Amino acid sequence: MKLTSGDVIFLGNGAPAVVAQVDRNSGSIVLERERAKVQEQVENGLKNHLDDSQRSFLNVSINSVKDDSTSKEIQNLYDLIQNYKESKKVDPKVLRYLENELMHRMHRDGHIPANFKVDLRNVPQY
Repeated sequence: MKLTSGDVIFLGNGAPAVVAQVDRNSGSIVLERERAKVQEQVENGLKNHLDDSQRSFLNVSINSVKDDSTSKEIQNLYDLIQNYKESKKVDPKVLRYLENELMHRMHRDGHIPANFKVDLRNVPQY
């Protein structure tokens, strides 16, 4: 597994830590274990395997949909994802992270946007 700065890992005792620095030459990493820093990094879910620009774009996108109402926030996130899909200018990896965040929020808050559509080509058929 390739670790990058900002990735969240879980130590042998189950405690989370954030990869602060990676030295590929020596094969060593520096971990940030301070609880506040770890919580800040996972505020909107794990964002492992994203480079700095992808992570920044994801954070800006998620912060742009903030609202006092969780249902409005979910609707805003869904609309943002649909706009990104139509523009086809967003990194597909970041788009998957945004879709995962949407699914998490819909499940957690029990709200589904009124105009929510699912592409059946992406749903496993049993």
